[in-house]
Amino acid sequence: MKTLRASTAAVLLLAVLVGCSASPLPEDESRGAAPLKSYAPADRVAMPELSGESVDGDRVSLKGLRGKVVVVNAWASWCGPCRAEAPGLSRVHEELYDKGLRVMGVNADTSVGAARAFEKETRLAYPSLHDPRGRQLLRLPKGLVNLAAYPFTIVVDPQGRIAAARIGAIGEAELKRVVRPLLPPS
Repeated sequence: MKTLRASTAAVLLLAVLVGCSASPLPEDESRGAAPLKSYAPADRVAMPELSGESVDGDRVSLKGLRGKVVVVNAWASWCGPCRAEAPGLSRVHEELYDKGLRVMGVNADTSVGAARAFEKETRLAYPSLHDPRGRQLLRLPKGLVNLAAYPFTIVVDPQGRIAAARIGAIGEAELKRVVRPLLPPS
């Protein structure tokens, strides 16, 4: 029985380590992620309001970004895939900011210090709502994402509706392919 428990524990540890590697995502790949769910305009539902205090102590609100395309990314400092995708999310935020794109993180860390260290290490270019108890995320439509699986990303159209969702890390190129059609023509 002890051998079975030890073997099971070793397999689980290996699965966690392999699934949570901190290696960067290739630009065109979203490794280990569920398929992206996209919704036609007629099938989109309203994104609930997410608001509160950011990791930096400022006020952050999804409602304040209405009219913009918003990428909502849930992350935690202990999550390897979150670390891998963060630089790409920041690059997309900066590259498409003038075209009307905003990225808003939602952080699940209980320690705001750990969240701040993550933001500093990964040089996040966007604000993150600090939601250690997951109360904001509980407002999401049931079945949209797995609230226990980090990271996950939700793309919100300018009308405040959910246009796409992904459980797992999202690559930079795929994110751009999803958000560009939602941005106003240049």
